[in-house]
Amino acid sequence: MIRANRRFTIDEVAEELGISHERAQNIIHDILRYRKVSARWVSQQLTSTHQKQRMAVSLEHLVRYHEDGNDFLFRIVTGDETWVHHFT
Repeated sequence: MIRANRRFTIDEVAEELGISHERAQNIIHDILRYRKVSARWVSQQLTSTHQKQRMAVSLEHLVRYHEDGNDFLFRIVTGDETWVHHFT
């Protein structure tokens, strides 16, 4: 259903299949590994190119860690942000 129309909501999927909202959400998020992005369902599976890029970056970080030790780790900045613009 999602591949045919990526604009389905969880409620629409649940109603179409005759299952609860929670069960539909579990199937979509945990089993199928989809998430909602800009009102469309997008697969979280990485392409082989993305996997190779992640591997290359990981190896580069490992080499730099062996060269610089903990000093390298203290220079890494990580974050997980969501920007939301809200009007009242």
